[in-house]
Amino acid sequence: MIEISQFRLAEGVEVDEFLMTNADFQQLFVYRQDGLLRRTVASGLDGDWVSITWWRSMNDARRSVVEAKSAPVALEFNALVDASSLKTLYFKELPG
Repeated sequence: MIEISQFRLAEGVEVDEFLMTNADFQQLFVYRQDGLLRRTVASGLDGDWVSITWWRSMNDARRSVVEAKSAPVALEFNALVDASSLKTLYFKELPG
């Protein structure tokens, strides 16, 4: 299962601040989630960002979303994202 989230940073958030918070979020929350296979974040040339996360299953992805609603480091990360710009899609990886 591949989770792709596209977003913009909240107004006034500096890239360095976001990158430091993202590193904490990744180490202290994402990498500790059951079913996580891999996660990466990239920035576009026009101010858009994307996070791509590979999960073992959709259940693992859903569980992580629920846990992120109360984890302090996840809340810190989410506060830096412009919620109105956030779009998350899920894809089933094909064999081969």
